[in-house]
Amino acid sequence: MKSKTRARFLTWIVLALLFLSSLILMAARAEAEADAPAETEAAWEAYNGKRLGVLTGTLMEGIAKTYFPDSEYFYFNSYPDCNAALLAGKIDAYLGDEPGMKTIHAEQPKIDYIRERITNQEYSFAFRKNDPESAALCEELNAFLKKIREDGTLQEIDDIWMGIDEEKKVVDMSGLTGENGTIKVITTSTDMPWSYIKEGKNVGYDIDLVVRFCRDRGYALVLGDVDFSGRIPSIQSGKYDFTTDMNVTPEREEEVLFSDPTSTGGVVLAVLAENLPQGEASAESASPIEKLKEGFEKTFLRESRWKMFLRGIGTTLLITILSVLLGTALGFSVYMACRSGNPVANRITEVAIRLLQRMPMVVLLMILYYVIFGRVDINGSIVAVIGFTLIFGAAVYGMLKTGVGAVDRGQMEAALALGYEDRKAFYRIVLPQAIRHIRPAFFGEITSLIKATAIVGYIAVQDLTRTGDLVRARTYDAFFPLIAVAVMYFVLAAVLNAIAKRILGG
Repeated sequence: MKSKTRARFLTWIVLALLFLSSLILMAARAEAEADAPAETEAAWEAYNGKRLGVLTGTLMEGIAKTYFPDSEYFYFNSYPDCNAALLAGKIDAYLGDEPGMKTIHAEQPKIDYIRERITNQEYSFAFRKNDPESAALCEELNAFLKKIREDGTLQEIDDIWMGIDEEKKVVDMSGLTGENGTIKVITTSTDMPWSYIKEGKNVGYDIDLVVRFCRDRGYALVLGDVDFSGRIPSIQSGKYDFTTDMNVTPEREEEVLFSDPTSTGGVVLAVLAENLPQGEASAESASPIEKLKEGFEKTFLRESRWKMFLRGIGTTLLITILSVLLGTALGFSVYMACRSGNPVANRITEVAIRLLQRMPMVVLLMILYYVIFGRVDINGSIVAVIGFTLIFGAAVYGMLKTGVGAVDRGQMEAALALGYEDRKAFYRIVLPQAIRHIRPAFFGEITSLIKATAIVGYIAVQDLTRTGDLVRARTYDAFFPLIAVAVMYFVLAAVLNAIAKRILGG
């Protein structure tokens, strides 16, 4: 009995000691936690509620709504546009991929980024989904990626394009034999360091990788260039075989087939360098003359960029002149066909003309390129000429109706009374008078058309406006390239109008 009492007594003592030990440990832990610094929120969280730039056609919008729900969003088509808005104070920050932000900061020290990543990302190439040929090509690329990952070539590519040695940043385009066919790859040439234009040539991490793949597999290569928002439509339409450098997301996996990752990184927040602790102090402002000299040198002389502008001007002029000539012929032919046609045909024509006149030009071009000619191997410039020919033809048709309607009906009646045939009376009596009425509107339509061609970059055409975007992507200077492009459009419009007036009189 005594032994049982003693055992119980010892048990209670042990339990009491364990309880006291637990209290001591809890108190010590609480004291340690009180003394430890509190976990701070990420620096980018302070930008929730501020003006935020977002790239269209990317996953940035979803990230913005998740991590910056109280912000006001501003949408841009490229990093140069984001940079210009940030430097001008239009936005407080914008979302971007970390590798690209490193390059932007190196080229434009006034723009920096918060080092803490918002999300981690994998970058892959994207192919058409539910397409056996695309799936086979994707498997080929995956096998190639596995090989170069194992032999160290992929790391070599990463060192080149993520490094600072500009002399190494070249792409060897030789050896693309095409013995096994040609593949077409769509990219965005304002997306450093993945894909951009240097000395008039396509370069970048993705371009280097694609060229090595084509050389290894015996393919020839054709590269296309659109904004981010046009990449997935380009491959879904069948215009291109795959697209470079896309973030992998569940939503996109429903639309396209992704390759194995080509690289990894994350999304960060770009801000003005002066707003960061590690940011550099703003340098003394240069004089206006020095800024103009520097802007001219960077825009035209560096990397022989004036050649890019010449090609852009040539493309813009070609599209404009062909559209004016073909559109004038089309509009005149349709008007003459409807002039004495049956009411049903005239009604159908009127509906078609109204549809063309009221449809945004960029929508018409994208319908032609991605839908009507989606499976046809046709150059974007040809599609642009077709689209603007329809638009200009509709305008010419409307001008003819107005101009002929302004001519007194008695003129036609008098000509017929004098024995003229209907067609001869129209050409000799009515049309010359109608031309005097429509001439000013015709010249105005030429000016409007040459300005409207600025949207052809949506269908992978490198015109004058797209050239300006590519140059801005390299110089990170919005002022001089934009002013230069504006002056060029002004001169081109004046020259074309002068030629038209010389031909038509006025």
